[in-house]
Amino acid sequence: MPQPIDPQTEIGRATVVGRIQQIADRTSLAAQARVAEDSAAIQRNAETLVRQAALKENEVNRELRRRNPFVGRRKKREQGSNKGEDQKARHFYNASEKDVLADDPQDHDFDVEI
Repeated sequence: MPQPIDPQTEIGRATVVGRIQQIADRTSLAAQARVAEDSAAIQRNAETLVRQAALKENEVNRELRRRNPFVGRRKKREQGSNKGEDQKARHFYNASEKDVLADDPQDHDFDVEI
C-alpha cells in the first residue's frame, strides 16, 4: 500500500539537496582558485629565480694541452692576403650609382582605387 506524501518532509529533502549542491559548487570553486594561485606562484618563482650558467671543468686536460697548446685561441689574419675580397664586399652604393631596374617609371607606382 502506498505511503502518504508528507509535504514538510519533501520540502526538507529538496532544501538539503540544494544545500549540498551549493556546498559542492563552493568547494569546486575554492579548489580552482587554489590551483590557479599555486600555478601563478610556481610561474612567479620560476621567473624570479636566478639561474647560474654551467661551470666549465676546472681541471685542464694536460695531455691535450701538450699536444695542441693553442686550441681555443683566435688566429690573427694575415695582412694583405684578402684585401681585394674585402674591398668588393664593402662597396656601398648611393642613389645616383644604383641602376634602375624598370624602364618605365610608372611600373613602380602603387595604384589603389577605393
